[in-house]
Amino acid sequence: MEQAASRRRRQRRRLRPAYRISDLPDNVLHSILRRLGSAPAAARTSVLSSRWRHVWAYLPQLVFQDSGYQFRNPSFFLNSVDGALDRYAATTLRSLYISMFNVASRVPAARVSRWLRFSSERVAGDLLLCLPWRPADGEEEELELPVCASTRTIQLGVGHGFRQLRLPRIGAFGALTLMIIRDARIDANDLERVVCWQCPCLVELHLMAMSLVAVADVTVRSASLRRLHFEVENTSRLVLDTPSIEELSLSKVFKVSVVAPKFAEMIAQRHGAAADLHRQLLGRRLRWLVVKGCHQVMPVLMRHFDAVDRLELDLTVSSGEGYKTFLRATNKLTKCDVLVVNMTTEWHAYEPSLLYLVRKSAAIRKLVVHLPWTECSPCMPGCTCGRKGSEKTDNIKLDSLEEVEINDFTGEYHHVKIVKLLLSCKDISASRIVVNISPLLCSLSEGTCQRIRNEAHPSTNIRFNVWLHGRWEPYS
Repeated sequence: MEQAASRRRRQRRRLRPAYRISDLPDNVLHSILRRLGSAPAAARTSVLSSRWRHVWAYLPQLVFQDSGYQFRNPSFFLNSVDGALDRYAATTLRSLYISMFNVASRVPAARVSRWLRFSSERVAGDLLLCLPWRPADGEEEELELPVCASTRTIQLGVGHGFRQLRLPRIGAFGALTLMIIRDARIDANDLERVVCWQCPCLVELHLMAMSLVAVADVTVRSASLRRLHFEVENTSRLVLDTPSIEELSLSKVFKVSVVAPKFAEMIAQRHGAAADLHRQLLGRRLRWLVVKGCHQVMPVLMRHFDAVDRLELDLTVSSGEGYKTFLRATNKLTKCDVLVVNMTTEWHAYEPSLLYLVRKSAAIRKLVVHLPWTECSPCMPGCTCGRKGSEKTDNIKLDSLEEVEINDFTGEYHHVKIVKLLLSCKDISASRIVVNISPLLCSLSEGTCQRIRNEAHPSTNIRFNVWLHGRWEPYS
């Protein structure tokens, strides 16, 4: 009888349809489960049959993202993360994403530490951990990031409620090429040690909305670093020793020093090529340079980098001595192809500062201007810009200018005045002018666009755009 039953089972297997989804190989089933976009949803497929029981536990990617019902019940989300990581069976994981930005309560440090330890042991690719952006509802805790030797990218949003993010004292992030840390308090010595010594392959570093636990200097020393976004409060001075840097963004930094390559090292690198050596001694070219908030760092940067593909200035200009400091700091702008201006003026007219920057950037090919949201306060009595007549445009030559992009236009009087002032600059009529109307504005007052066209040079090509259906469309 046993032999007969065995024959019947074999016969049923032969007659079973070949198109059953459970007959597909694991790699195909993994591809199907990844499209669910959620590790808990993938784990729930284990109830389908014994074939599906452990398929999800070998997925190369685990994604945990809070949704509406998890927002109402955060413990459900936390338990699903813990349960999935405990039951995960593969020895390595290509990527782990845990996003809890909308969860309404702080996650204890002990729980987050378990997730980070799992990542340090299993993740051989990408790690993203976004913790709730909520204030602490009790005593703040410290959170420690362990060494992740095989992880290529780390994106860590610490949120609020943690007193400090501790970094490992020993070990190397040997495979790490990208590190992004947001909303964390960190010790300057920890930061320097990890960046300078424990990340030998680091290419991209973003430190955003961060703060040092105490006011201190910070040195960023890396031969491999190409892109740096530095926004760290309590930094008294930033020292850059990054010979391969290509893109640099500085915010909330009031003093900066740049370490130039030594002459002997440059000769060894260039093998005596006189022209290249001379160019290196004069400075270096950046693809992208952003300076936000404080213009005091401008002279050092302008001396060191002799050319920038795209220069973005998001500066705050005040009246009186503040305006004079702004003039001195931006007196010698480096040569750039694209100039982006997004200024805030305090008790000082906007137009003189804008025209001053344009005047100092005569060789630009493209000018991008973000108009101020509100009308600027008038200058204080006796302001420097009024005495020098700096709103004159007849001495501004823009021979190389090909395009002007004006953003956030609302049609208000102060916006119209700024646009007309730019259009009065010499040689600008040969450029392509694009005015992007503010997405927050439904429509302009009747005739505003036409009045600007009428007052411009007849050959000026002006186009007004409005944001519709996810893209810029011509405004009729």
